[in-house]
Amino acid sequence: MNRREVSKTGTRRRILGVARKLFAQKGMEHCTIRDIAKKAGVSPASVVVHFKSKTGLLEDALNSDIENTLSELTASMPEDPELLDRLMGLAKGFFRLYDKNRNLYRALIRNTLFEPATETPTLSKQSERYIQFLSRLIEEGKTCGMISADVDTTVAAASVFSLYLGALSVFFRMPEMTVETVADLLASMTDQYLKGICAHKRQQCRSLVKKRSHGKTGRKEGRSNQ
Repeated sequence: MNRREVSKTGTRRRILGVARKLFAQKGMEHCTIRDIAKKAGVSPASVVVHFKSKTGLLEDALNSDIENTLSELTASMPEDPELLDRLMGLAKGFFRLYDKNRNLYRALIRNTLFEPATETPTLSKQSERYIQFLSRLIEEGKTCGMISADVDTTVAAASVFSLYLGALSVFFRMPEMTVETVADLLASMTDQYLKGICAHKRQQCRSLVKKRSHGKTGRKEGRSNQ
């Protein structure tokens, strides 16, 4: 690494360190790029060169905490065969993290969730890692017979993740909601979904669909004969 690269890396780290402190103290809405630049001893243009926007800076400022939480939760996942308990352990860990500074994480989710993945690369990669881990848990459930073998793992993981995002939106919109309350809500939502994909239920559903299908066919034939 040459001197110029070392200097750029140092400037980026300095900006990021200042941003973390100011975001935590003042919140995203009350913290400007000009504030960060002044405190870091650089120009506002330099901040934009390194991070493109205030949202990009916030994303990188919170990245290490999110990354560390995800790594710790996945590494310490208990060997409990109950899929719901394992899924909730993962989700609850993130609810606890977000509850440490709910306003700041609310700003992060609000400003990144509906943006193109190319505009929010850091958070997009973390979401992909989360979904990939969910996929592994679901695959393990299929292997032990807890989940039907013909369930699409990718779709199931995306569905579980969407339930998590739904509960998270309620958590951010209702300041009075505690970590335990939102975890209970998500547990109920996820449990209901899992009961729909468990192996012992699927054959019953297929039989019911066939009966309905045969019933409709019979009524149609009856009307045509008339």
